[in-house]
Amino acid sequence: MGYDRSRYSEIWEETDDGQALCALINGDLGWLMYLREEGDAGFSSRNPDYRGDPDAKVEYYLSNGQCDTYPLSWALPVKEVRRALEYFRREQRPPTFISWHNDAGDGVELPSSNV
Repeated sequence: MGYDRSRYSEIWEETDDGQALCALINGDLGWLMYLREEGDAGFSSRNPDYRGDPDAKVEYYLSNGQCDTYPLSWALPVKEVRRALEYFRREQRPPTFISWHNDAGDGVELPSSNV
């Protein structure tokens, strides 16, 4: 493969009741996806502080080698992504300090403290 694997990682945290939090990481940036249950379209992270090019993209490589590209405005500092993973492991629910977008389109909003 033509990419530096050490820059990329795919991390999954799951709860006993079927919730999951996925983090895709590219160097010092990451993107989060929260699933309420298997098969859920779920929620994805947004960066409310992003002020760059609205068309900018960032690549993430999955553990199977597949390359996915998402808007840079969805990316968060990797420190925040790791904090979110730890919170999910500990609290067994999506972190309230992440700005979530409902990808399922079902009208559900996740609690947010915007801290």
